Amino acid sequence: MAKYEASPRADVIQLAMAADAGFMMPLGVALTSLCEAHAPGELAVTILHDGVPAADIARVERSVAGRIPLTWRQVAPEEVAGAHFSTFLTAASLFRLLLPQFLPEQIERVIYLDCDVVVTASLRELWELELGSTLLAAARDAGSPFPAGPCGTEWERLGLDPGAPYFNTGVLVIPVAAWREADVPRRTLEVLRASEPRWGDQDGLNVVLQGRWTELSRRWNLQTPDVDRRGLAWALWRDDVEAALDAPAIIHYTEREKPWSPGAPHPLADRWYEVLDRSDWRGWRPGSGSRSLVRRTGSRVKSAWRALTAKPVSVSA
Repeated sequence: MAKYEASPRADVIQLAMAADAGFMMPLGVALTSLCEAHAPGELAVTILHDGVPAADIARVERSVAGRIPLTWRQVAPEEVAGAHFSTFLTAASLFRLLLPQFLPEQIERVIYLDCDVVVTASLRELWELELGSTLLAAARDAGSPFPAGPCGTEWERLGLDPGAPYFNTGVLVIPVAAWREADVPRRTLEVLRASEPRWGDQDGLNVVLQGRWTELSRRWNLQTPDVDRRGLAWALWRDDVEAALDAPAIIHYTEREKPWSPGAPHPLADRWYEVLDRSDWRGWRPGSGSRSLVRRTGSRVKSAWRALTAKPVSVSA
């Protein structure tokens, strides 16, 4: 297996992702989509992981087929020990907070992507986005665009303005040097160790970066509630959502049910499978097949209930 170091060249778009063994296939799909949206040599990707099997890493490498240099960095559990994360996620969701520690000093900016995405357009415009003095660029969360609300967080206990914009952490433009200077990782982990926020790293970053981030348009993080017309975005920014649906740059398969879940009802699941069939997982499909409308509807209800009652868990050292 080839090993690469993340390139410090200014013209190379630096990306980072985080995954554990359960997300190797989605990671391979996301990276395949990145390859198809960019020229060879245009990207470099750093992947933080918790010690995934070499066989899984090899499958991801075969999906990329040398088109993007990948740097694999293993994170020890003690790096995030005691920090709470959402029950929907795993400890790997906290690894994005460690990017300033694991990236070379020469890299001053990085685009972070969750694994449950399909990239459909070049990220060059996002890479060159002017951040000014802000410490992040992100899109509003489609399910909870404000801290207050049915699927929001414990805003009062966390010290968040209930009506302030609240961002999703699945697509982030991070000024790494500025994060180091502002001590963002340590401060965010402190929040996650001292409290039990419902949405883990997302809550922590919203607390630490409140009022200090730049909002992205929906096309850079088109989330599931945007696509199936359930999100508040349709009431708040309908023109932006419709434009994003016409020309998405990043499709983000948010919420508990993913395209690879048996019978997942996501309207853009076919897009994900089209990319999967160009990766090393080509031909894979969920084993249990389709579900009835009744079961799909029941799954939606259960997912909504879990969102309302979710309790965070913490990382053991």
